[in-house]
Order: sequence, then C-alpha cells, then structure tokens
Amino acid sequence: MEKTKETFMQGVLTLIFSQVLIKVLGLVYTLYLTNRQGFGDTGNGIVAASYQIYAMLLTISSIGVPNAISKLISERVAVR
Repeated sequence: MEKTKETFMQGVLTLIFSQVLIKVLGLVYTLYLTNRQGFGDTGNGIVAASYQIYAMLLTISSIGVPNAISKLISERVAVR
C-alpha cells in the first residue's frame, strides 16, 4: 500500500512539473512571436485566429478520451 502512495505522489508531482514547464515554454514562445521583427499585427491576428480553431478541434477530439480510457482500464482490472 505504501508503494502505491509513493507512485501516485510521484505521478502527481510529474504532472504538476510538466504543466508548469509547458506553460512557461508557451509564454516564452508567445513573447518571442509577438516581439519578433516583421511579425506585426497581421501575424498576431493570424496566430490568434488559428489558435481558436486549434483549441476548438482539440476540445472536440478529447471529449470522451479520458472516460473511455478509464472504462477500459477498469474493465481490464475487473477481469483479473
């Protein structure tokens, strides 16, 4: 039981660290893009419009994935 708690906490800490790293890298990338010479308002508008489409498609594609994965895992564990 103790080993399970340690692995769970390691997983939680790994996820937290990865999310913070992703956010920092996104911030650096965004700051670089907005301050790049020649990019200007047109480039920022294109990036903003394309990001909205990307976010919508990502949301649509990942709606049922976590539920499906947890169902498959629980079925496999229940069989054993």
